[in-house]
Amino acid sequence: MLSHTVLDSIALGYEPVWNRARELAAVRLGVRAVHPESVDAHHLMQALGDDWPESAPVLILGVENPRLLQQAMACAPVHNTWLEVPGVWFEAPETLARVQAAARSGHQILRRTDLAALQGRIGGPGEVRNLLRLGAQGMPAGLLGQLVEGVTTQTLARECLDRAGAWGLLDWPEDDVLNAHRHQPLNYDAGVIRQVLRAIEDEDCSIEHLERLVRQDPVLVYRILMLVNSAAYGLRHEIASLRHALMMLGFRELGRWLVDQLPSSEPDRDLHPVRYAMVMRARLAQHLLASGSDDALRGEVYTTALLARLDRLLHQPLADLLHRLPLAGRVYDALLRHDGPYHPLLDVARAMGERGQLHSVPAVCQRHDISLEHANRALIRMLATSRDHASKRSERMT
Repeated sequence: MLSHTVLDSIALGYEPVWNRARELAAVRLGVRAVHPESVDAHHLMQALGDDWPESAPVLILGVENPRLLQQAMACAPVHNTWLEVPGVWFEAPETLARVQAAARSGHQILRRTDLAALQGRIGGPGEVRNLLRLGAQGMPAGLLGQLVEGVTTQTLARECLDRAGAWGLLDWPEDDVLNAHRHQPLNYDAGVIRQVLRAIEDEDCSIEHLERLVRQDPVLVYRILMLVNSAAYGLRHEIASLRHALMMLGFRELGRWLVDQLPSSEPDRDLHPVRYAMVMRARLAQHLLASGSDDALRGEVYTTALLARLDRLLHQPLADLLHRLPLAGRVYDALLRHDGPYHPLLDVARAMGERGQLHSVPAVCQRHDISLEHANRALIRMLATSRDHASKRSERMT
């Protein structure tokens, strides 16, 4: 991995890119040099390239420091990684020559620019793709193979992906998508329910694998915890752990209950990026724990982070939703009082995943006595497994 000096001298932040299937196609990794004199682009590129799995999403490196970006373009290209280059670099002969040389050496270049600046000429030199910021002029007739940002409505997101052929959307119009469902609480993710039902049919399915599938849907996690703690089960001790809840239900009972829920599950696929963004943030909070933490602690941190924005899905105050569950005091502290041992993990995960907040990451880490190196390693581990974290590849929670 990277040397201590490099990782402790940069701040990283992530922004998901969603494709036509509303799946995670890429992640923009913002790179801000906190101590530019200590940063070596060669080591950064080499480490990401060596460790980035084939199954991981495309990694778009958005390097803020011009000198560091120039160094990165001069490095050997790394598989599955693109370099984001400002659109103005294509306008000056000197910087354009560097971009062209990087493309010839094998780098995948992503030109980030305003759509209006291209004046209808979306195509770029060589194998260059574009990340286009939409403006008041609206959307062009064709975006085939391009990336788009600045989409604020569900209608425009559908136009870009489903009709204009865009490769992906940076960020997602979450507020507008949720606004379309403002009159009733969200129901379960139909895709997650089907995954769980298929897993239950597999005789080799473990409780760990089942848990990783279930926890992809915040609403499903919440209602399973509500179910096992209801009067129907009459338990002597209330259950706060998802894994414990699944063990109490058993595979057969869980399967029967899920079959009953499937007809009322939510078919709107535009909600998947909303839910999965919550999953990514929860996984990052979990990875921010010290290495060697046991699965019970990791599970509780994950659940805490996953429930943090449940009010947006169920249209009720978060305090009312949480007080119906027998959660540990440290969970309430983190979510309702923004205090306690889990709050730093959630706060750092929020800063690293919040659009436009990369500049705040060093201060947030310092406030919670979490080193940049530790936070950056946690983010890289989370992103590297962001496509296969629910697979059967490992029994350890990831």
